[in-house]
Amino acid sequence: MCGFAGIVTWDNRHRVHRDVLERMSARIAHRGPDGQGLWINHQEEATAERPQVGLVHRRLAILDPDPRSNQPFTDGRGNWLVYNGEIYNFRELRQELSSLRPDYAWRTTGDTEVLLLAYDVWRMECLEKLNGMFAFAIWDEQQKELILARDRMGQKPLYTAFAVPANGESNVTVAFASELAPLRCLPWIKNDIRTGAVAEYLRWGYVPHAGTIYDGIHSMFPGKGSHWRRRSIANRHYFHLTGSHAPTLASVDDQVARRTTRELLTQAVQRQLVSDVPLGCFLSGGVDSSIVAACMRATGQRTVTFSIGFDDPRYDESEFAAKVAKHLGTEHHTFTVRPDAIHDLPALAAVFGEPFADSSALPTHYLARETRRHVKVALSGDGGDELFGGYDRYRAIRLAHRLQSLPRPIRASLKRSMELSARGTHPKSLSSRLRRLFSPLQLSLAEQYASYMRLFDDATIATLLIRGDELPCESPYAVTHTWADEFRRGRDAVQTSLAVDRVTYLPDDLLTKVDRCSMLHALEVRSPFMDPDLVRFASTLTTPQLLKGGPKRMLREAFAADLPAWVFKRKKMGFAVPIGEWFRSSLRPMLHDHLFAADSFAASHFNMAVVRRLVDEHETYRVDHSQRLYALLMLELWWRTQRG
Repeated sequence: MCGFAGIVTWDNRHRVHRDVLERMSARIAHRGPDGQGLWINHQEEATAERPQVGLVHRRLAILDPDPRSNQPFTDGRGNWLVYNGEIYNFRELRQELSSLRPDYAWRTTGDTEVLLLAYDVWRMECLEKLNGMFAFAIWDEQQKELILARDRMGQKPLYTAFAVPANGESNVTVAFASELAPLRCLPWIKNDIRTGAVAEYLRWGYVPHAGTIYDGIHSMFPGKGSHWRRRSIANRHYFHLTGSHAPTLASVDDQVARRTTRELLTQAVQRQLVSDVPLGCFLSGGVDSSIVAACMRATGQRTVTFSIGFDDPRYDESEFAAKVAKHLGTEHHTFTVRPDAIHDLPALAAVFGEPFADSSALPTHYLARETRRHVKVALSGDGGDELFGGYDRYRAIRLAHRLQSLPRPIRASLKRSMELSARGTHPKSLSSRLRRLFSPLQLSLAEQYASYMRLFDDATIATLLIRGDELPCESPYAVTHTWADEFRRGRDAVQTSLAVDRVTYLPDDLLTKVDRCSMLHALEVRSPFMDPDLVRFASTLTTPQLLKGGPKRMLREAFAADLPAWVFKRKKMGFAVPIGEWFRSSLRPMLHDHLFAADSFAASHFNMAVVRRLVDEHETYRVDHSQRLYALLMLELWWRTQRG
């Protein structure tokens, strides 16, 4: 696990300078404290025939800690690699490559050299063979081309920016990095906010991939590789997260589904235990993390588990985690955390590099920080909900789909009755959950899905934004369009919502959160549920196989013998903090100071009367705006970091 950045230019106006590369490297130092490297191919002017290349790398040594695996890494044949991630099947690939290149003299024992030779032998087809989480850049000196690629599920980030040639010239410049901050060091990046990005952020709580908050900086799609040459860019989509375009697997009966679920997840956990440094497992006491811990324990390997607890019992799962750890016989560590949000939120805003409104980043940050004191690698249960139907919204969408057959007046009456009875404001209260369930009953399925996912509705965004041109037009990447496209493919409502989550919420929110919060503390987090074989299989499960008798049926039945029954019956708590209550108490001064400052982002971009109304409604308990206010605060904190 590491961080990298680089520049390739055929245009002498954007020459590669060592001091710029050093600044880019410093911006990602937290991702790799174990080593750093910098390489420039030549100091002369960049030309069409002889482009200039600069690469930097920060290393977190997990496999083959020997300095021989330091990066940028070269094979001596003109190929140079910088890489972030882990290739779990590198040993199998090494054997295959050795049979194809029997005269090749291996210099290291890790996955970096395997990845570079795999490219040399198979070119872009090597992507199909990799099982892991990764983002990488390869400079091919012989072909004068840059290869960029990102893993199938989007676990590892990769951002790009390129300078548009002037006067119709074909000489391009492309820069790339593991995070946004290094690209902002480039003198030709203006750091202008992209039109429509703020509204997208207010809708979803993140800026959807392909775009970023910055004009001219892009996030590479998961499951994609690309060739960059002087005059062209060629893209290759080697994996489709929705499963819609992948070869269709035949549906299987329940018995086979249970057995396959167990086999694939067990194999994924075992595969991801490869490490030359201490390794542990996050454990919340919920279904997903408990199953991963059980699979890890079943290998016979020493199993060290980690959980955090809070003073507020509504957000504290540490008791359940301790019970699971005792049942499994793990070496368990519990950290009781008293959040210091005033200090920690600015640090999170800086590491994300753009506004990010998932408040569960705060407990994720604490868990990663404490876990890193003991191990360098931790397995997690992330992705289990999106693969096996763990969220309430899947059952809500299934119910809503059934209620669509009722006459409209009956649906309207049902909605009004529920709104009158659902008076609670706490986001975890039953009344609040029922209100979220029944409010979108009269909407289309695409709109229902969006209503469960979004923070601000379009009407509020329109009144909030001062300049109408900040409202985005719908794009091919919009969630509602993705939903509609998937629904037209003939899937049912639940399977479609799962598919949309895999292409939007999972890479853009959940996996982004885990990567930034863990790498802030140089902790590598691995997610067995993101194993490509398991993802492919889970996408073929029917709705009854997913939800019959409750959420995550296949997981419950496949691992029923491994864990206490209460693990599968316990109400899902989620990984959260009482941010709404903090905004009425300890965080109230911070919220007011940032939102209502004369030089705030809100003051120059928002209708302040609307902002004041949202704050007032929340503070007087009339409406719970906790997540919306958190989004506005993180926008302000990002604004301050990018100006600094």
